[in-house]
Amino acid sequence: MIHLPETASTNTWLLDALRRDSTLADGTVVWTTRQTAGRGQMGNSWESADGQNIALSVLLRPDFLAPHNQFIISELVALSVADALRGFLPTDIGQKVTVKWPNDIYVADGKICGILIENQLQGMKLAYSVCGIGINVNQERWLGNAPNPTSLRLVTGRSYDVEAVLDAVVARILTRWEAFMANAPAQQEILHRRFCESLYRRDGLHPYVDAATGEAFQARIAGVEPMGPLRLITADGEERTYSFKEVKFVLPCGVVKE
Repeated sequence: MIHLPETASTNTWLLDALRRDSTLADGTVVWTTRQTAGRGQMGNSWESADGQNIALSVLLRPDFLAPHNQFIISELVALSVADALRGFLPTDIGQKVTVKWPNDIYVADGKICGILIENQLQGMKLAYSVCGIGINVNQERWLGNAPNPTSLRLVTGRSYDVEAVLDAVVARILTRWEAFMANAPAQQEILHRRFCESLYRRDGLHPYVDAATGEAFQARIAGVEPMGPLRLITADGEERTYSFKEVKFVLPCGVVKE
């Protein structure tokens, strides 16, 4: 566990550390409560108030996985964070914790956690994965234009010990990672099934927008391919498959969310 009083990005810090020392141990964790330039998916930024939230990055070494199986790392981390956060919530609220494809964590329709997985390939295997996680713990106001942020404090009305949340998240990830390494083929099937069962909007028709054409349509989730693409079935019965950033979710407030 490496604690940084302040850093621009825990993922960037850990990636730089790996360039200096490629022998960093599997399971190394870097964390801070003051991240000044957090990064999200596809270059998006991550806003976090000083001292109120957690930013962490975990180094995993899945060198036994083929590159086409790398989405399982995203599934493993997302499920672990979701499970850990449920442990801090009353049962009725915990039941509303879901994974918004591909790996955001939601409570009802609010985003409580963003995850950025950066993989390094080496030949025909994954050399390492740097798993960046930003969790809203005690923040109540956001200055940016994020449409639907929430936090543990907002959904329960009480403040939390950020290090207790950190410890729970790290423990969940590393415990699940150890189980996965012990029996990857069986665990991969279990993780993928649980990921699909935990999806935000897993039931019923919901509004989406095709990112390429701008078409708005209603669809239900049919599943997620093992390599990551989302399968939707439209209200007319047409099955469509979308990769990352090819489809947008329309939130209840009317905002289109990638």
